[in-house]
Amino acid sequence: MDWINKFYSTTGKWWGPAEQKITQRDHDRLSIIKKLTNGHLKEVLELGSSYGNTAAVFAEGGLHVTGIEISDRIDFAENHKQREYKGSLTFIKEDFYKVKLLHQFDTVCYWNGFGIGTDKDQRILLRKIANEWLTKEGSLIMDVLNPFVWTKWDKDEEHKKANPDMGYNFNVSQKIEFDPIQNRMYDTWWETDKPENKYTQTIRCYSPADLLLLIEGTGLKIVHMEAEGEIIDWTKKVPSNHPLRKDHEYLAQLKIK
Repeated sequence: MDWINKFYSTTGKWWGPAEQKITQRDHDRLSIIKKLTNGHLKEVLELGSSYGNTAAVFAEGGLHVTGIEISDRIDFAENHKQREYKGSLTFIKEDFYKVKLLHQFDTVCYWNGFGIGTDKDQRILLRKIANEWLTKEGSLIMDVLNPFVWTKWDKDEEHKKANPDMGYNFNVSQKIEFDPIQNRMYDTWWETDKPENKYTQTIRCYSPADLLLLIEGTGLKIVHMEAEGEIIDWTKKVPSNHPLRKDHEYLAQLKIK
């Protein structure tokens, strides 16, 4: 997984000035956490905390947040630490497969990143969360990429012009590919005038059935899944109008067995 630091550090340089700003999505994530935990949370661990926007909103909401980020995007996150918060905010630049933490958390969050690496890597991470990081009654809440939608985006290509007024200072291009054997998306970006230098992120996509199989033996169980706020009942056929048929990711909540 040598590509991880290079991809997120490079794209962070391109987009950081624009995307280090807090948006409604960050506030929505706090609302989701409060709803799924019934407000019983204090200590939060965010894996892949990127620019630190969501962590900052959580700290403003009175939570004690630790964000872990391996890439240089964490340099932007440091800007959030200059404010005063009702809670507290800590960032650690480290590989979360290797990091050593001194205490446990009521909630572990992983937004937009689960599936980096192999199935084996995901199980290693899930066991680490269950055995080391979560309190007995704690929750893992994470986004999971939905293969049903990503396969429809295979071969899509887009070119985005720079918009310095918004903080986007580079002309960039993107191409999406989907491997139906591995159920894996490949998301490739490059500066439009430098096509020889391309950067690709690749993430394993899991259907709800795949996820149920993946977590066997990890010490965790799924207690809730939803897409765009609508519950996913994994024991029944999804209706034709359910958001799972059109949203590129869904939310899963897991607890210790």
